[in-house]
Amino acid sequence: MTGKAKKNKLLPGLDPQYVTLDLTYRCPRACSFCFMAKSSSAPRSGREMTRRELGRLADSLAGKPRKFYISGGEPLLRPDLPWLVKRLKADGHYCRVITSLACAPKTALKLIDAGLDELTVSVHGTPKLHDAAVGAPGAFAGIAAAVAAINARRAGKPARLVFWCTVTRANHAVLHSVYKALSALGPDAIAFHHLDFITAKDLAATSAIFRGELGCAAGLKVSQGLARGVSARRLHAQILRIKAEKDPKVRFDQELSLKEMENWYDPKAALAKKGFCMSPWNGIWVDPAGDIISCQPLGHKLGSALKGNCLEAFNGPEYARFRKTLARHGGFLPTCSRCGRTAYMSGSRDTSRQPHN
Repeated sequence: MTGKAKKNKLLPGLDPQYVTLDLTYRCPRACSFCFMAKSSSAPRSGREMTRRELGRLADSLAGKPRKFYISGGEPLLRPDLPWLVKRLKADGHYCRVITSLACAPKTALKLIDAGLDELTVSVHGTPKLHDAAVGAPGAFAGIAAAVAAINARRAGKPARLVFWCTVTRANHAVLHSVYKALSALGPDAIAFHHLDFITAKDLAATSAIFRGELGCAAGLKVSQGLARGVSARRLHAQILRIKAEKDPKVRFDQELSLKEMENWYDPKAALAKKGFCMSPWNGIWVDPAGDIISCQPLGHKLGSALKGNCLEAFNGPEYARFRKTLARHGGFLPTCSRCGRTAYMSGSRDTSRQPHN
């Protein structure tokens, strides 16, 4: 911990447990279902925080141990990523990096040496399916080679290796085969994630809320076409086959019944999401330029993480306004209905006892 960080005192008010840091929105892959490309209006290029700015951000969050989720885009495109992980670990934080392993495999090894707690690798099919999904022949083989080196390097170290697989039109009917292919590579865990997409009806409703209550446009696009061709019944059958393996390494984000799955993948179905998104209360999300955003899916800017102490913006008027809007609408906005990011920082909550600050 730096001398400056030692002097940092926690500000009164909300204090985030989770920090999601999008280092860059650049990415060498072209995933056919990418939320950033298909559902978000956020630019894929632009200004990115310097190492000095990242250090200042770390200083402002050094008051207590937190969980840092470092993502993108592809964070391995940042050559200073190992430095950042080492810096965060020195301050006592948990650190997870989410990557496609599409570049700089040696950097991934440096992350293990820097004390990384978890490396989450995006891999979305058997070799043929994954290569087609990301638009890069040989991509799966590249992941397999990198993972072999990573597994050797992390022997005796605490770093966990997790595979993140998004359910898509291409893989949903053969998901058990995907599970077998991923399991053979030796991860500590495999997380299957239901497809995120935005329906026209949900976007219209969310846009009205943004205009009427937040005074700005919603930076989202309709992407319901991504769900076309996904058979909930075939997917459900595949999930049951995977569960029959009784593999403790496997989890599903989210756990859905057949009926819930049919509604999820039917853009015409209205979903009433359970629980209450706690992200704006217990987590802070920072984009590559250093702006604090509500979350990557919504991308609503709520202040700067680089002006003074970022906790001031976290407890500032723009953030409070957004929290009140979210609470007023039951803890989720309409476009949140098919967001499965419970593994990040959302939680179920009794909405009769929802926070209002």
